[in-house]
Amino acid sequence: MVLQLMALPVRLIELVQLVLVPLCFVLAWTLVGLIAWNLMMAARDAVARATEMHKIPCAECRYFTNDHRLKCPLHPKIALTEAAIDCADFEHTGMM
Repeated sequence: MVLQLMALPVRLIELVQLVLVPLCFVLAWTLVGLIAWNLMMAARDAVARATEMHKIPCAECRYFTNDHRLKCPLHPKIALTEAAIDCADFEHTGMM
């Protein structure tokens, strides 16, 4: 009788292990995959943002003052922003 009572928890543990070990394995690798995917997407977005920011021509414009109080006397609100990419008043300084 005592042996039968001890055998039940051992079989239950074996059954639970049979199910939980593969399940935890798959969940752990899924989590690793999601983290890797998230890091790749963040890197892709950072490169896209940097590429867009390098299109801003203000630093090469003749009207750019390089002063934090007034960056551009013609368009002070859009100076050094994405709105300045197609600035109609852009004139190249010829220095760069």
